[in-house]
Amino acid sequence: MKKVICIGHSALDRVFAVEAWPQSSAKVRASSMLEVGGGMAANAAVAVARLGGEACFWGPAGADSVAELMHAQLQAAGVDVSGLRRFDGLSSSTSAILIDARGERLIVSYRGSALEAPADWLPLDRIAAAGALLADVRWPQGALAALRAARRAGVPSVIDADTAESATLQSLAGEAEYAVFSEHGLASFAGGGDIEGGLRRALALGARFAAVTQGGRGVSWIEAANRSRLHHIPAFDVPVVDTLAAGDVFHGAFALSLAEAKAPEQALRYANAAAAIKCTRAGGRGGSPTRNEVERFLLEAGARS
Repeated sequence: MKKVICIGHSALDRVFAVEAWPQSSAKVRASSMLEVGGGMAANAAVAVARLGGEACFWGPAGADSVAELMHAQLQAAGVDVSGLRRFDGLSSSTSAILIDARGERLIVSYRGSALEAPADWLPLDRIAAAGALLADVRWPQGALAALRAARRAGVPSVIDADTAESATLQSLAGEAEYAVFSEHGLASFAGGGDIEGGLRRALALGARFAAVTQGGRGVSWIEAANRSRLHHIPAFDVPVVDTLAAGDVFHGAFALSLAEAKAPEQALRYANAAAAIKCTRAGGRGGSPTRNEVERFLLEAGARS
């Protein structure tokens, strides 16, 4: 088992299944409701554990009932939660999530104040013993300290560069060895413009590998070792039920693959498969696949091609 440290955001999601959401004020009846843990890094940690890795979560929370639930759920999923630190006087993150009949999502987030916590308590010396480090952009001070420590230790580091303030993305993208953006994250980072230009900007800041996930269109990337070529692999064609946490599953699977010394393109294909399986299942992190499921999916996909 390879250890992956996932650092950043943990939250509690309340997920409601609805037919559609209205464009104006209305009451909408939900057909189901789930109360599950969320947060980018926390979801990625669960994905790592489901895929057979040793998952550790590091991040701040409030000293509240939401944190108690987050802790219990992560622990039950097989994640080492010794790095989930609760701060008196701060509040944990929680969200209300609507999933419509097409599997699309609408998220109303309350970030709380825990993400304002300092990062001086992080056990950065432990990063050297990990196979990879994954940081999200929700807790920038923690991500920055951990990414720099991973670089010093020679540990593969990934930034989950989802939508955030441009200044946050600018400060973190070059600190990671692997900068993996969502489309919205790349647009925020680069101020619009073309994909290739945005990825090249991340390389210019110090990343060695820059990629963007494009949902059903796949993944595009550029490597510092060969800046002349923009690479692309398509997504797997699957019936989409729910996209919630698919990006987090992708990043967890990608980081674990790097920890297992897979080549970047192989790691992207593996992560694509894990995220595709997640999209065929309702719920967030609960839809994370196992290693056997991903390997079987890849074998079947190879047989069809």
